[in-house]
Amino acid sequence: MTKVGIIGGSGFAGEELIKLLSLHDSSSIIAISSRELKNTPVSDLFQGTDLNFVDPEDQIFFQCDVVFFATPHGTAMDKANSFIQKGIKVIDLSADFRLKDPLIWREWYGSNHRDLENLKNSIYGLTELNAELIETSNLVAVPGCYPTASILGLLPLVRNKLPIDSIIIDAKSGISGAGRTTVNESLKDDIQENFRAYATGGHRHLPEIIEVLEGIYGSSLKINFLPHLIPAMRGIYSTIYVNFEDTNHQSIEEIYRDFYQDSLNIELMIDGQVPEILKVAETNNCQIGIYQSAIENQIVIISAIDNLVKGAAGQAIECYNLMTGNYQLKGINNG
Repeated sequence: MTKVGIIGGSGFAGEELIKLLSLHDSSSIIAISSRELKNTPVSDLFQGTDLNFVDPEDQIFFQCDVVFFATPHGTAMDKANSFIQKGIKVIDLSADFRLKDPLIWREWYGSNHRDLENLKNSIYGLTELNAELIETSNLVAVPGCYPTASILGLLPLVRNKLPIDSIIIDAKSGISGAGRTTVNESLKDDIQENFRAYATGGHRHLPEIIEVLEGIYGSSLKINFLPHLIPAMRGIYSTIYVNFEDTNHQSIEEIYRDFYQDSLNIELMIDGQVPEILKVAETNNCQIGIYQSAIENQIVIISAIDNLVKGAAGQAIECYNLMTGNYQLKGINNG
C-alpha cells in the first residue's frame, strides 16, 4: 500500500482527493491536515475516512510515500522541499510550481518565489502533454482548472503549429472554484439566479495558459482570457475563438481526431453534439466540440470539464498513478 497524506484537506479539492483516494485499493490515507479543524473527525465534513484532521506541521506526513498539497498558493513552495529531500513525492494542486518564470510569478502573485530549484525541476501535470515526464517526477504541479480546459481545447492546434493570429477564451466556472469558505460565506447566495464576469483586468490563470501554449507553439501567441461565474457548483465551460492567418490547412476535425485518438479522457463531439457540464460532472472526462464560425478564418472550440475532478483532484490522481506505477485512471470515475 502506498501511504499518502493530504495537506489542506478541508476544501473542495481536498474533499475530492479523500473521496478518490479512499476508494483507491493500493493507497492508504494516513494523514489529512486542517489548521482550523485540527483534532476534529474528518467524517464531520465528509465520508471516506475515520481519521481526525491534524496540524499541517505534524511529523506523520514524513511517514508518507506521497504528499498532496491542496492549499492556497504560497504554502507548498515553503514545505515541498522538506519532503522531496526525504524521498517523498509531492503533488501540488496550488499554483506554486506551475509558472516557470519567477518574474511572471512575482508579477501575478505579488511575492518572490521561495523555492527556485524545485520550481525549475517541477513537471506540469497535464497528462495529455507530459505523461512520461510525470512518471519519473518527484514534484508535479497540477494545472489550474481554467488552464486545463483551455489548453486541452487548443493543444492539437498549437502542437500542429497552425498559423494562428489570435485566441479568445471565454470561460465559465462553477462557484466551487472560489473555495469552500468563500462559497459558504457569500458566493452561494450572491450567484443564485446570477451570472457575471470577474477578473476583467486579468486573471492569474492567463500567464499559465500562455506559458504552456507558447512553449508548445514555439513562438508568441496573442491570447485573451475572461472568466465568468455561473450559478452551478462545479464545472468549467470554455468557448474558445481561434482566428487564423489563413484557411490553408488540413481539416481541424482530423487534427483533433489524430491527436486525441489514444486519449483516456478526451471525448470529441460528433455532428449535432455540444459539450455539457452535466455530462462531465463527477468524471475525469473532457468533452471537446469543434464548430464553424460566421467569421471567415475563425473556428470555435468548446471544452467542458469538472473543475474539481479533471481540473483538480482527478488530474492529481492521474499524476499519482503514473508516479507510483499504477494504471493512469485507477480509482477515477470516467463515466
